Amino acid sequence: MSKEYYWWDLDESTFKGVLYDSINMYFLHDHPYKNWEEFSEADPHMAYAHLTQVRFDALEQQFVDLRVIPQMLGVENIPIKSSVKDINRHDWLKSIVDLTLFRFASLRDIAFHFVNEVLELKIPDNRLNIKQLKKDLRDNHKEILSSLKVLDSTGTPLRLDRNERAHKGFCDLYTGDDQLFKSISWLEGHKADINGDGYNLVEIYEYSRDKIYSIVVKEVNEALSACIDLVDELYFHYRDRHDELSKNSRNGVSGHFNSYHRNK
Repeated sequence: MSKEYYWWDLDESTFKGVLYDSINMYFLHDHPYKNWEEFSEADPHMAYAHLTQVRFDALEQQFVDLRVIPQMLGVENIPIKSSVKDINRHDWLKSIVDLTLFRFASLRDIAFHFVNEVLELKIPDNRLNIKQLKKDLRDNHKEILSSLKVLDSTGTPLRLDRNERAHKGFCDLYTGDDQLFKSISWLEGHKADINGDGYNLVEIYEYSRDKIYSIVVKEVNEALSACIDLVDELYFHYRDRHDELSKNSRNGVSGHFNSYHRNK
């Protein structure tokens, strides 16, 4: 596995530019609004920008949070010492994969919310899934839907056969026999002799670690590319909607938005 640190974020997106230029130096504490209703009535374009920023920042944070996964896979001393109980090879890899899949699921869900917010689809939380989004986007937003499908499938190589009724599936550690790997890892943690049965625990661990590493990096890079395509596909919609909502507002658009993004 590589020792490279991955600086995953959404800095390459053009959407990030229009979002932050639209908000610019607008701070709620500089205004006299008493509640959200008063704020959204006076400056609806800024309320739209604020809600979008919350979703966008959460989306980008998922990629920042995924940076730690290669770091965890690069830990050199296994089992990991703990003042409670040392962490064995199986439990360490299993925890890494579980955390990765959790963050992939969070990335998918936040992307759904982001699209729902920007396009103002008003899909309720209990119906906000890829099936509903297909119905809402397939006619007018095929490119956005294509990116969402990529994000919805991110992490599939780390899962065993999916159980549609229960969950996305159990994780696959690529050890050839995860149950045997779990048992031998437990024996190593209890100082048992594991060298006499022909099972090379260290070699299998390193193969599994490297395989998981390559999958994670590939999956995150593909998800990042899809996510940048997704947000940038929404650039014009967000720009025009922000501008439209600013008409007759109390404060109007920012100077940066007017100079660099407004469709004149």
